[in-house]
Parts: sequence; C-alpha cells; structure tokens
Amino acid sequence: MKTMKASSENKRVETLNQVVDSVLNQILGQEATQIIYEYLENKYFIQRHEIAEKLDSFNRALGEYLGTGAVVIEKVILQNLELCGLNENRDADFSERPKIVRLA
Repeated sequence: MKTMKASSENKRVETLNQVVDSVLNQILGQEATQIIYEYLENKYFIQRHEIAEKLDSFNRALGEYLGTGAVVIEKVILQNLELCGLNENRDADFSERPKIVRLA
C-alpha cells in the first residue's frame, strides 16, 4: 500500500515538473527557459527535476527574475495542471500548489 502511494506521488511530481518545463518552453522559448534553469540552479540551488519539491522557492525565483510576467506563467502552469487532473482547487494560486499536489 505504501509503495502505491509513493509511486502515485512520484507520478504527480514528475507530471508537475513536465508541465512546468513545457509551459516555460512554450511561453519563453528554449533558450530563455535554459537561462531560467541556470538562474534557478545558481541562485536558488533548484535543479530542473526538483521544482515540484521546491515549489515555493521556484515561485519566488520566478517572480524575482520575471517580475509580474511570472504571474502569467504561473496561471498557464495551473491551467495545464488542471488539464492533467492535478489541479482540483481552481481558486488556489501557484504558491499553494504543493498542498494541492499532495491532496490530488
């Protein structure tokens, strides 16, 4: 039973990381997305595969780097998560996402 729960959580984390990567590439393009990832690693010590686990720090870094443009990216990420069936709470903002991922 515990293994199934862990597997399910791993799948959610992987899906969230994939959605973030997809949205960043879609909105910013590949080069800018790579620059964002380098910024995350160098300043916040967040690697690409750790975004779902360090979502608050990712959110803060994105806001710091992109300013108000981060809000647009966050909304698109939430919309995509909804399409994947991971965003059950449509009223939640991006910073509340870790709680939602655990509940989904």
